[in-house]
Amino acid sequence: MGPLLLCLAVAANAAAAMILEITAGRLLAPHFGMSLYTWTTVIGVVLAGLTAGHWIGGHLAGVSGKGLTKRLSLSFWGGAATSALVLPVLSLLVGGGAFATLPTAPAIALAGFAAFFLPSLLAGLVQPLATKLALEMEGGLSGRILGRMLAMGAFGSILGTFLAGFLLISYIGSAGTVWLVVAVNAGLGALFLPPLARVFGLLAALLVCGAFAFTPLGGFAFASPCDEESQYFCIQVDPADDITGRSSRLLALDHLVHSINDREEPRLLASPYLHLVDEIALRRFPEGPSAAFFVGGGGFTLPRAWQARWPDARLTVAELDPLVTEVAEQALWFEPGQETRILHSDGRVALRETSGRFDVVFGDAFHDIAIPQHLITREFHDLVAEHLTPRGFYILNLIDDPREPRFLASMLRTLQLSFSAVEIWVTPEDLPGSRRATFILYAAQQASGLPNRLASLRGYEREWAQIEVANLQPETLGLVLTDDFAPVDRLLSGLWLAGE
Repeated sequence: MGPLLLCLAVAANAAAAMILEITAGRLLAPHFGMSLYTWTTVIGVVLAGLTAGHWIGGHLAGVSGKGLTKRLSLSFWGGAATSALVLPVLSLLVGGGAFATLPTAPAIALAGFAAFFLPSLLAGLVQPLATKLALEMEGGLSGRILGRMLAMGAFGSILGTFLAGFLLISYIGSAGTVWLVVAVNAGLGALFLPPLARVFGLLAALLVCGAFAFTPLGGFAFASPCDEESQYFCIQVDPADDITGRSSRLLALDHLVHSINDREEPRLLASPYLHLVDEIALRRFPEGPSAAFFVGGGGFTLPRAWQARWPDARLTVAELDPLVTEVAEQALWFEPGQETRILHSDGRVALRETSGRFDVVFGDAFHDIAIPQHLITREFHDLVAEHLTPRGFYILNLIDDPREPRFLASMLRTLQLSFSAVEIWVTPEDLPGSRRATFILYAAQQASGLPNRLASLRGYEREWAQIEVANLQPETLGLVLTDDFAPVDRLLSGLWLAGE
C-alpha cells in the first residue's frame, strides 16, 4: 500500500459516490418524475451525507497505523453494504406505497433520504481517513498532500458524473449501475485488508451477493420498473385493454402514462386531450392539414392517427429519445409513413432548424407537472408563430390546479404576446371540486370559431368546454415566462407540496 493507491482509492470512492447520485435521479423518476424537486432532493441528500461523513471521518482519523487502515477498509465495506440496500429500500418503501398518501415533494425528500443518505455518509468517511493515512506515510509536505487528495476527490467526482450520465445508465441500466458501485466499494474495502483477509473478504462479498440474488429479496434488489431504460426515460409498455375495452397498449415514460394506442383502429384516441386536438384539426382543416409539427412523440398516437386519416399530410415529429421511437415501432404498432419525418432532437432545436410552415404545431412534451422550461417561454412561442401558416394554430396541453391556476394564467399571458387569439379548453368533468385538471391551450392569429361547448364528431362520445379567458385574470395571476425567467416549479408548487 502506498500514496498512489490512496490517491486512486479516493478518486474511485468519489466517482462511485457521484455515480450513485446521478443514478438516484433516474431511480426516483419512475415514481415521481424528473423535476427541479427531484434533483434538489438528490443533490441535497447526497451533500448532507457527504458533509456528515467528512465530519465523522475527521473524528475517526484520530487513530494511526493499522487502526487507521482498518477504519478505512470498514468505510468502504459499509459503503458497499448501504449501496446494496438502495434498490430494496426504494422497492419496499416507494414501490410498496409507503409514501403514497403524501404530497409529491415531501415524498421525494423522504424517499431520497431513506435510500441515499447512508451510502453518501459512508462515502464521506473515506477522504479524511485516507488523507490522514497519506500524511503518516509521507511525513512532511502536508500542504501538497492535502491538495493532492482534494484534487483526486474532485477528479473522481468529475469522472463519475460523466461515466454515469453518458455510459453506465444507458448500457447497464440503473440497477446494474448501483451494483457496480457496490462492487467498486467492496473491491476498495478488500484492498485495505491484509493479503489473506483480502482474498476471504472478496470471496465473502461474492457469496453474499450470489446468495442474495437467489433469495426473495433478490427480486427487490435486481428488478427494474422499466421495460427499457434510456438516457432520458424509464420506459414501460403495458396492456390497456381494461382502459379502452379494446386491444390496446399504453406507453409510460417515467411515472406518466403518455400514450394509449389502439391496435386495430389508429384513429380511435383514448386520451381526451389528444381527441380534442384531433377534433379541432378536423374542423379547422376538413381536408386535413398540409403539414404538422409535433413537439414530442411518445407513443406517436396522434401522428399515427393522422397518417391513417390524411396519408398525404407532411408530418414532422421531434422526439428527443430514439429508444422511445424504437419502442413505439416495436410495441405500439407505429409504422412511419412516407410523408412522416422523425427528428431525434429537442423540439425547440428541431423546430428552429426546420424550414417551411405548418398548419398545426402540437406541443406534447410535458410530463405531468415536470415541465421543460424552454418550451413554455415567449421566445419559444415566437418561434412557433414564425413557423405557422396564416390559418395555422399552436396547441398544447398542461396540468394545473383549477382553483388557483397560476401556471395556466402565466401561459395565457405569455402566449398572448405572440398570438392574437388564445383559447382554453377543458373536459367539464375535470373542473367541479378538482384540485388537478388537464387544460388544452389553442393559440393562433385568428380565433378557432368553435362553439363554447364542443361535442366529438368521431370516436368516443365526449364533450369539451371553452373557459372564458378573462376569468383567469392573467395580468394579475400570471407572469410573463421568458428564457431568463420561467419559474414553472414555483407556479406549480401547490401540486408539488399539497398533492392532488
